[in-house]
Amino acid sequence: MDDLGLVCRLKYLDLDTDGVSYACGLTDKAVREYGGKPFDEHSVRTLDHELEISYFHIALQQFSDHHGLELRWQQSGLKTKTIHPDAYFTITNPGKEGRNTNHFFLEIERSKVGNVKDGQPSIVRKLINYYAYYNSAPCQAEWGIATFRVIIQVANETRAANLLRAFGAEYRHRMFWIAAASANLRFRTPRDFGERAYSLLDI
Repeated sequence: MDDLGLVCRLKYLDLDTDGVSYACGLTDKAVREYGGKPFDEHSVRTLDHELEISYFHIALQQFSDHHGLELRWQQSGLKTKTIHPDAYFTITNPGKEGRNTNHFFLEIERSKVGNVKDGQPSIVRKLINYYAYYNSAPCQAEWGIATFRVIIQVANETRAANLLRAFGAEYRHRMFWIAAASANLRFRTPRDFGERAYSLLDI
């Protein structure tokens, strides 16, 4: 496929192992002929972020398949809304009465808590925007939903704990599901992080 100019391979630093790895993606030519998303300059700069989104998507699909949940995933066309998540997805549990469907926004945060403005790190400012968006008229108009959960995946348990504590005082809400990348889809919330963890089977 490389000989046809359809696939390109990029080298990147794996932040978990500090080793060099490779990722393969479509070229502009492949996208023109078959559709999809190319490895353009933007995706090259944010390759580690794109990979984390893909890893989460794969784990989520495997979890859903194993437990008989119905997953609907959307990663494109999200920049026209008031909020700009990394992905939007729904989980439906056919085994529950009424085919209960829950809505989620995904935020992958690999960097340390930083970019402080007006005393608040960028991730905290972003999550405050979600807090204001919850059960609002713009949310219902743009997504057709009133309530949702925000899954925030950070690099490690220390950063997860720091974020939970940062939100625990003023924004103690179960809409925020926070976890480290190694947490195997087990999440804690600022409301009760000292008492329990949640899985997608708890919805």
